[in-house]
Amino acid sequence: MNAKILLSKSKPIIIIVLLFILAFSLRADAVNIGGVPQNYTSLFEDQNGLPYFSEMDSYYNYRMTQDYLDHGYLGDTIQNGTSWDLHSAYPAGRSATSNALIVYITAFAYKLANLFGNVPLNEVCIWVAPFMASLAVIPAYLFVRRLSNDYGGIVAGILVGLAPAYFMHTFAGFFDTDMFNMLFPILIVGFFIMSILTKDIKTRSIYVVLSAISLLVYSVAWEGWWYMFYLLIGTAVVYILVSNYLLKMKTIKPFKEYPDKAKWLMDQHALFSLVVFAVLSTVLMSIYWGPSGFISTLTGSIGFSELHSTLQGTSYPNIYVSVGELQLPSISSVVSEVGGIIPFVLGILVVPLLLWKLKPEGTKKANNNVQNTPKRKSKPRRKAKKTKTEVAQKEVKKSSIITDPQILETKKHYLLYAVLFAVWLVGTGLMLKQGSRFLEQFALPIALGAGLFVGLIVPYIKKHVKNVTYCTLAIVIVVAAVAYSPVYGAYGTSSAVVPGTDGSMYNSLTWIGNNTSQNTVLTSWWDFGHMFTAVADRPVTFDGGSQNTPRAYWVGKALTTSNESLSAGILRMLTSSGDLGYSTLENYTHNTGKSVEILDKILPVDKQAAQTILTSQYNLTAEQAQNVLKYTHPDSPAPHELILSTDMINKAGVWSYFGSWNFQNNTGQGYSYAAGQATTQQVNGTTVIGTALSSTAAVVAQINGTKIAAGLQYQENNQTQVMEPHKLIVVQNGSVKLNQVVSNDSEFSIILINQNNTYVTVIMNKEMEDSMFTRMFFENGAGLSQFKLVHTEGGILDPYGTQVWNVNS
Repeated sequence: MNAKILLSKSKPIIIIVLLFILAFSLRADAVNIGGVPQNYTSLFEDQNGLPYFSEMDSYYNYRMTQDYLDHGYLGDTIQNGTSWDLHSAYPAGRSATSNALIVYITAFAYKLANLFGNVPLNEVCIWVAPFMASLAVIPAYLFVRRLSNDYGGIVAGILVGLAPAYFMHTFAGFFDTDMFNMLFPILIVGFFIMSILTKDIKTRSIYVVLSAISLLVYSVAWEGWWYMFYLLIGTAVVYILVSNYLLKMKTIKPFKEYPDKAKWLMDQHALFSLVVFAVLSTVLMSIYWGPSGFISTLTGSIGFSELHSTLQGTSYPNIYVSVGELQLPSISSVVSEVGGIIPFVLGILVVPLLLWKLKPEGTKKANNNVQNTPKRKSKPRRKAKKTKTEVAQKEVKKSSIITDPQILETKKHYLLYAVLFAVWLVGTGLMLKQGSRFLEQFALPIALGAGLFVGLIVPYIKKHVKNVTYCTLAIVIVVAAVAYSPVYGAYGTSSAVVPGTDGSMYNSLTWIGNNTSQNTVLTSWWDFGHMFTAVADRPVTFDGGSQNTPRAYWVGKALTTSNESLSAGILRMLTSSGDLGYSTLENYTHNTGKSVEILDKILPVDKQAAQTILTSQYNLTAEQAQNVLKYTHPDSPAPHELILSTDMINKAGVWSYFGSWNFQNNTGQGYSYAAGQATTQQVNGTTVIGTALSSTAAVVAQINGTKIAAGLQYQENNQTQVMEPHKLIVVQNGSVKLNQVVSNDSEFSIILINQNNTYVTVIMNKEMEDSMFTRMFFENGAGLSQFKLVHTEGGILDPYGTQVWNVNS
């Protein structure tokens, strides 16, 4: 075999290797956390010099992998045959069966890596995602190359591997299930399409079985697998209807031509694949997940539009409305996340291009003897002038369009792909109405479609650009134009990564793990819950897998209220009995608002007083009151700690929105803080302090001996104005030195914090001036008796400065 033939046969392998290297190397650069200034990188790395994970779900997957390696199943225990996680949503816990594939693959990689050295688990986790995600370029290239050429396959591989929506969730240090969201859908679709296009029944059967198995594996990887099931069913049904009944392509042949039903079904390619896939997928899913689990997932997915409902089904607010990835994406963000305007447009236009390929071909392919015959004019001719040759040409042309088997099969292929991409784009486009979390799913058909578009227009470029050099240059320009944006964007993303936490948070959790009892329960806003359970090894009130419960309201209220006893009572109820306190009471009142009103009165008082309130004011029986109080006022409450961190300042608008929820009109009000390092200067013996909020507004203060004044400075009509705060609070070296009302008409308050002659200013809505978060985080717990600061890391303006508060309730 000469070198030229060898190179030709090796070309696909070489292309695949190069595509993988491109996708993987760009992801690998993220491990350098280039978004962190070089002098501060050590704050974002552990003792082994490895960066902390980039987001919090990674810590959940990390902990599940630890559990699997430790005792052979996910979570902490087995309940009724189901793996159960007791660290999450304490005390009831929740199922730990979903998204298990990431655990199995990582555990295998960990054991494999440690055959050759001592590799920590978190290092394996850092690299699993970039490796698995980069594998998606392989089926993307092969899928598009089959219908077009290498150019189309290369573009598809680049766009799939580097689609921004996919890349930003799969770089080194991002350890989540997104790594599977391109690879398995392409395998599922690719095998299914191949089964329809393959004539040999044995090979066709193998492909459709592989498609169903791939769907099963995908269901173990991600709970959103159901959309692929609907996609293939929908594609096959639409294709059969359009091809057989609309375009008369005889996709379904008459039954009378076959001796029995089995042979008839095996010869109907699309129908055979549809039936086998549907039946086999149902069987496999029912075996693995159980029939009820399979059916509930398919039916439950139909109602997933409820994600954006204001309420949860009760009168408690729906926290999903505050989750970033569930917010509706704008058109500009959709275009950006799929790879830019060029891939977006080409990915959409691939459908009309494929439909255009269905147009009648000329007579060239039908009969070489008449291929050079000029086109006939539209002007009618007299019948006598029509020659026999012209009649023959017309008949040949008609015959080639309708009956030529090879042309008909080619048309069927184009139609199948057109239907596939149309259904895929429309289906995933509708999913975008439920939030940006589905951008990955929409980016996939866009990426494949754009690659296929390029592959299909390359022959036209070659046809019209005869000069080989110019033709090659034109093709390179087209490929570069389509691929430039995602490649450049991937480089920018990987070189600007900042981990999702730093040493302050990590050290605080390590302290908790070393200095608290194993049954201590941790409460904070839900964002960092997965990290709490993984690093501190303590259960949490709620986290990223259990955030949409009434606990969001109650934790928000514990932070927003100015009533210390109520805040401590809320935390006592949640950390000891979870949801049972308010759910038991609501079983008696049948009214969420009334139940909240009652709990507001009984949680701040002792058990005896609460008993009296329940029976005398709200007419509960003594037995009913005791049933409630054993959850709201347990005899042996669980030890618990409240964790506050700097990131909660910017999130105050969210947790205060839920904490201030009005159950009469089902609305909440979000309140905010703005904290910043102040500049100081001495002017005629007066210390002038200022923190810019914008180009036209700033928090300003003046200190002259014992006289302190502060306000909001702003520009109006080219004049500088200063507005007084409702309340001015001054904290000096951890102690409150001033707390006084300045103006009853003002809507904001100011805190001036002096720590070793370094000033920090905080401006907030006046509703938050006496909130528990303000009193603890900014005022060091001044005047509190039930909350004690037991550990602190970093300052209040550090990225993840952390305070640990012991709650005595």
